[in-house]
Amino acid sequence: MPHHFKVGQMLELRSSPRFSDRPAGPCEVLACLPHDKGPVLYRVQSVNERTERVVDETDLSPSTASKSPRAEREALFSIAVTRR
Repeated sequence: MPHHFKVGQMLELRSSPRFSDRPAGPCEVLACLPHDKGPVLYRVQSVNERTERVVDETDLSPSTASKSPRAEREALFSIAVTRR
């Protein structure tokens, strides 16, 4: 089963009754995790906190949110540094 979302894409993270400390709201996909069987997983980071989380694709939906200009500048800088 392929991943439906891409790295860098902004999505809406749904709240979950299983994880009461997980906030709902916009998040960015940091990585599409490999899988053979079972759910499709992503590593995401909410715009409201610094914690990275691994979430199931069913907990994500498309969003109209966009990255902040500061976050986009930092991402470009990190690409330039790692390619040196």
